[in-house]
Amino acid sequence: MNETLQQSIDRINAKIASLTQRMEALKSQNAAMTEEIQAFKEQLHEGSQRESQLFETIEKLNQDLSLANKQVIELSQRPTGRSAEEIDELVKEIDYCIEQLKK
Repeated sequence: MNETLQQSIDRINAKIASLTQRMEALKSQNAAMTEEIQAFKEQLHEGSQRESQLFETIEKLNQDLSLANKQVIELSQRPTGRSAEEIDELVKEIDYCIEQLKK
C-alpha cells in the first residue's frame, strides 16, 4: 500500500508540474497578447489622428473650391463688351484724332 500511495503522490506531483508549466506558458502568451493589443491600440489612435487631419484637409479644400467657384461665377457674370458711354468716348476721341490729322 505504501508503494501505491507513493505512485499516487508521484502522479499528483507530475500533474502539478504539468499544470504549473502550462500556467507559465499561458502567462507568457497572455503577456505577448497584451503587448500586441497595446500596439494595435496605438496604431488605431494614430490612424484616427490621421483620419481627423485628412477630414480637416478635405474641409479646407472644399472651402477653397467653393470660393474659387464663386470667383469664377463672378468673373463670368461681368460684362464682356464696352458700355455705350465708353464707345461714345472712343468715337469722340477718334473723331478728334482725324480732325487733327486733317490739319
